[in-house]
Amino acid sequence: MLITDPAGEPVELDELDGDATLSVLSSLKVQARAVERDKLRVVAHWCVLHPATAEDGVATWDPSGLPGVLGQEESLGGEGCPPVAAFTPEPLAATLGVSKHAVRQLIADALDLGHRLPRCRRRVEALEVEAFKARRVAQLTHPLSQAAAAQVDAALAPVLHSCSFAAIERAVAAAIAAHHPELVAEREKRGKDAWDVTLHHPGPADFAGTSWLEATGDTLDLTAFYDRVGQIAADLADAGDTDPLGARKAKALGVLARQGLEGAEADLATLVGASQADQAPPARPRPPRSRKPKTHLFLHFTLLEALGLAVDDELVCGQVERLGPVLEEAIRAWLAGSEAVITPVLDLNRSWAVDGHDIPAAMREQVVQRDKHCVHPYCATDARACDLDHITPYLPMDEGGPPGQTNPDNLAPLCRRHHRAKTSGRWRYRRDPTTGNYHWTGPHHRHYLTTPLGTLEHQPN
Repeated sequence: MLITDPAGEPVELDELDGDATLSVLSSLKVQARAVERDKLRVVAHWCVLHPATAEDGVATWDPSGLPGVLGQEESLGGEGCPPVAAFTPEPLAATLGVSKHAVRQLIADALDLGHRLPRCRRRVEALEVEAFKARRVAQLTHPLSQAAAAQVDAALAPVLHSCSFAAIERAVAAAIAAHHPELVAEREKRGKDAWDVTLHHPGPADFAGTSWLEATGDTLDLTAFYDRVGQIAADLADAGDTDPLGARKAKALGVLARQGLEGAEADLATLVGASQADQAPPARPRPPRSRKPKTHLFLHFTLLEALGLAVDDELVCGQVERLGPVLEEAIRAWLAGSEAVITPVLDLNRSWAVDGHDIPAAMREQVVQRDKHCVHPYCATDARACDLDHITPYLPMDEGGPPGQTNPDNLAPLCRRHHRAKTSGRWRYRRDPTTGNYHWTGPHHRHYLTTPLGTLEHQPN
């Protein structure tokens, strides 16, 4: 089977070794970016050829396809984009063989990138970013103001090549909180309007004693409830229940229903005994865990916001880490009903060390906030879900290890999969303490640089 190598020469695919195969794949990645970039160029040019006029009308999102009135109806592009003439999308749809909605979306994305997201567009033009990522930014910022779109453009353009969709959504959410807090308020109201708990039973033909429950409600309440369910499921396991975790969580609902939150322990022994009646006697129960499992939501806001000292009538938003913006009113309600711990801003450049292997909580928090996610190339796993790896492996002091091995410069967050990849020896890395960048070498001697602005493939000096 023939394939074109990076030099443009045909080669037999079966004759390529691992290094050559990855080189060909890199070349194909660039070629694919060029095709999608050129498509955006052509569509943008098509829009220039068909400007909206009072006589022709405006192409809009109206499903009927009827012309809109110039200056009075929403055109395909976002705020600040020039309108295009009615029936401009139809020839493109026929040529590309796509639906009218798909081609209108393509036109809108091309217009928004050209007129509202110039930094992201430049990276697409330079073949540094896949067009689909830039288009996703365009779609999420489309209903926002030009100022909000400009904030997202400035925040994402430098890192877009290695951004996950979740990171894109977080940047858009931050812009919404800053420029459109009214949208956050509307979204919170829609969410509350949907709060409900519903119980579903299967039909008689399928009934086997199992039903399902769905709940939609306050984030903190449901998180605390879910943590409580998990705690009781763990207590069941400690008491000898050998059912899978999912089944124990379902049993926990029954414990809560029969005994309530404060008296749930009394039902554990009976429930375990009933479920294990036909098995060997359970192991001796271990002491019950804490009856009040801690629920963690990480909120970021200023002291003025926490005290309600913002400008009168101004909607103020904080950030729920890993989730998104939330109004100050909701934050105050959460704080009033919980044992909140207020943590001052950390000095992320603090240099300190301990001799033991275990990482102090303050040091872990410093590294988590510094790096924010797994530092393996292109990985976006949140740092709070990662292991902290000793970059230079820890050597116990009684085996000749030096003091101070556990320090922020020698720690990095790695998700479990990439932690295993590193410890297997197939991937190697080091951290530059001056820049904070991570230099990685893969199993085929390809080199990557992970930075606060994303991942770059590079050749070391």
